[in-house]
Amino acid sequence: MSILTLFFATVFASPAIADGNIVIAAQEAEAIVAPRPGNLRLINLPALTFSLRAAIRCKGEPVSVTLSVADTYRTLDQDELADQRSAEVLLTVPARQLALAATSRFCVAGDSESGDKLLVPGLTTAQASLRCASDARTSMHYASVPLQIRLICDRAPEEAQEPSPER
Repeated sequence: MSILTLFFATVFASPAIADGNIVIAAQEAEAIVAPRPGNLRLINLPALTFSLRAAIRCKGEPVSVTLSVADTYRTLDQDELADQRSAEVLLTVPARQLALAATSRFCVAGDSESGDKLLVPGLTTAQASLRCASDARTSMHYASVPLQIRLICDRAPEEAQEPSPER
């Protein structure tokens, strides 16, 4: 399902809120990982780029939208939001900000029976905040969405993994 389909389904299905709201959607991210020893259950993730889209609605004017994953964020100000009903950003989250993925049957070195692809839902979340202002008041609105990460095992050909004794 595309991010736009998810986004529009969420926007039109959500109830209207009197002074504003924000809805966030995210595309699945992919991470290529190297095979690990069989005795290790944790997988270190590399830096990942997440594509985020937020639908915004204010009574008054949007002042700012902040989209974040872990400690990485981007804030769009009033000028960037002028006449917009949505905001899109790409956030590249460094590896040190992401949790380790735990699994026993994925991408094990020397075990061709272990999986080469794994979908990890909810390992981290994206958050969004919207600040709206009108003549009468300022309001804040929040949303979050669990992110899906697809892990892909980067197995080298057998001859690259084990050099022959003649070399």
